[in-house]
Amino acid sequence: MSRELFEKWLKETTNLVNGTINSYSSAITSASSFGLKEGIIHQDIYEIKDVAVLNEVINVLESTETYLEKNTSSNRRWSSALEHYRQFIMAVSEDNNMDTKENKILKSIYLKSEFERWISEQVQGNGRPYSTHTQKGYIYSLEKACSEIENLDIEDSDLFTITSLAEFKSVEEKIRNNNDFGRVNQKFGNGQLSAGMIKYSDFLAERNPVSLSIQSDEKRKESKYEWTGFYEKTAKVLLKYKDDRLKLIDGVNEIFNRIGMKNPLTKKLADGTEEILRDVCPFTIFGLFNKGITDKNRILIMEELSNFLGIEEKVPTSFEGIPVLNNMKSWFFGDEEHRKEEDIDNLWELFEVAIILSGNYTEANKKLFINIYDKVIQQHGIQWNITFGLYWVRPWDYLTLDNNTRTALTEKLKIKIPRNSSKKTCAGADYIRLVELMKEKFDEGNYPVHSFPELSYKAWSGEIETTVKATIPDVDVTTQIEYKAYTKEDFLSDVFISEEKYQTIKSLLKRKKNLILQGAPGVGKTYAAKRLAYSIIGKKDEARIKMLQFHQSYAYEDFIMGYRPNGTGFELKEGPFYQFCKLASENLDEDYFFIIDEINRGNMSKVFGELLMLIEGDKRGEEIILTYSKEPFYVPENLYIIGMMNTADRSLAIIDYALRRRFSFVELEPAFETDSFKNHLSLQGASEELINKIKMRVGSINLEIEKDVNLGKGFRIGHSYFCNYSESDKWYEEIIKYEIQPLIKEYWFDEEEKANNFVEELLR
Repeated sequence: MSRELFEKWLKETTNLVNGTINSYSSAITSASSFGLKEGIIHQDIYEIKDVAVLNEVINVLESTETYLEKNTSSNRRWSSALEHYRQFIMAVSEDNNMDTKENKILKSIYLKSEFERWISEQVQGNGRPYSTHTQKGYIYSLEKACSEIENLDIEDSDLFTITSLAEFKSVEEKIRNNNDFGRVNQKFGNGQLSAGMIKYSDFLAERNPVSLSIQSDEKRKESKYEWTGFYEKTAKVLLKYKDDRLKLIDGVNEIFNRIGMKNPLTKKLADGTEEILRDVCPFTIFGLFNKGITDKNRILIMEELSNFLGIEEKVPTSFEGIPVLNNMKSWFFGDEEHRKEEDIDNLWELFEVAIILSGNYTEANKKLFINIYDKVIQQHGIQWNITFGLYWVRPWDYLTLDNNTRTALTEKLKIKIPRNSSKKTCAGADYIRLVELMKEKFDEGNYPVHSFPELSYKAWSGEIETTVKATIPDVDVTTQIEYKAYTKEDFLSDVFISEEKYQTIKSLLKRKKNLILQGAPGVGKTYAAKRLAYSIIGKKDEARIKMLQFHQSYAYEDFIMGYRPNGTGFELKEGPFYQFCKLASENLDEDYFFIIDEINRGNMSKVFGELLMLIEGDKRGEEIILTYSKEPFYVPENLYIIGMMNTADRSLAIIDYALRRRFSFVELEPAFETDSFKNHLSLQGASEELINKIKMRVGSINLEIEKDVNLGKGFRIGHSYFCNYSESDKWYEEIIKYEIQPLIKEYWFDEEEKANNFVEELLR
């Protein structure tokens, strides 16, 4: 069946309110996940279509003590939901008047659930599974997105009703050729419909391996790389403008005026006005249609540029696997203040030498390439992006080293990427050696890829499945890292807050970019912060989380960048926030989380310096010049800051206004009254009597703390003191004597008798 169909039936045939309907449909999911995880059932409950099978599953579940405990703790919500689901299956079995989609579901040819299982087992080019967020994005887009595409002539907008690969390819072509596709594709997860269709096509091909002829498969391969001819021809014609760049700039300006789009080749002046650039490099011209814009706009720009340059080659309509630039950094050079006079000339020279070398691969030309490459790699605005440009210019001859391809090379193909330039990227000789090595590997019959375009495409789509085992030059045989999945459900199980509050916290963080979790000692702020990050990432990926603690002497030089002694003098050292921003900016399709404990102990203006403004949600992506390095720097949109603040810290009663204005604040409460806290202790073996004792006695003290005019809610005792239960007879007593008692005596330091009475009450 499906969750959606069950909810629809409940709405149409019962008097249940929406909240109860959602609760029941979620309960089926939870019960199913529990049974599968425990190994006591072997099929998702939503896939069951036979009442007898469902009855058997319910009997199995109800025979386990843990299920009965969970059902009781949820006020028998699981059993009530399963009973409604039983009635639903019986009703559906007798109903012959359901619509086409529902009939397909009953006949087991509606492929949503099957695709969900399939995509959960697939891996990306880096060898890691797709995140839960990405999986859900593909599924949601395939099911819903086409209903928003205007004038789309297909039988059913839900693509999961299509079971034939040939039929799907026909429908996919209609979708991609529709004028509204670019808008909807951008709206649904910034391209997840396009990527989802590629994965659904792969899924259907695996499900029905003989459904597409060899001839049509060859056509797919041809169309996949049809863009290469246009790009190569564009490079050849563009070279004619090496010594006539003003004409090129004027032509580009006319194009953008004509199509009604902002010209990227403009700069903002000090008085707020804009002027057109006086010089440009060829790679930046290519960047006009190779950045994060819709396919529709890419095609429009290419058509106009093709007319201007007189290119007769067909303008491509498919761009899968082509590396694109960050919209905020689409120039290959700095502004006039941050570039040398020869920088743009050097870029034109590299462009020309790259074209020459691709057609005449001699040692002399190779030396010319290496020399000019090494000059360019030192320039402002150049890092891995120069390899994107070389790949655009001659895609069959040069290797792109975008993030997807670097990951595929190192983790799937076990190829070491040398990083011998001063910017920790490839030097010229490194790059040429890597290109030559890959061309050797392409000639091997059993190698997973056989050209640079195929490598780029499969790195992007995650299709490089074979891990190379043979020993080859420059190989790093690294251990594959498998990150454990972590979902919203895991968060709610680990952190004792409601689902509603979790959604609020997540929404605040996504909108504001900066969040502070504040609360009394022991409410689990640090614990919750890290797990909040895990739940948004979808897995326990420590590489995308950075934690540190502020203190009163912490400064800009520690946090961002500053000079530090090195034995012979001083050298400029990068701080953790600078490094983490750089890491996040190289992987803009993934979320990164910078977690700061005791954030209110630092002087925000002193620590963040000129970056204080740039951490604001609406200032992300804006560049400023750093104090020490004089380089442009920005805080990327995919970096989120989570701070923790102890509200019982008497020394920090007044919160920095700079902190207040730039962060959302969420209070975490003691969780003694919650069912999840009680269940947590119960599952560890704590008796109901002990659990009630903790709840009543600590709760009573917390009421006294809250009523005290010198203390208040922010000084209450948190639940985390009691989360790690031990069967020792003295477990509770030791916590009170050695953890809670010092806190209470500090609170009432001038009322010793009162403090002693509270401790005695807790120990009684």
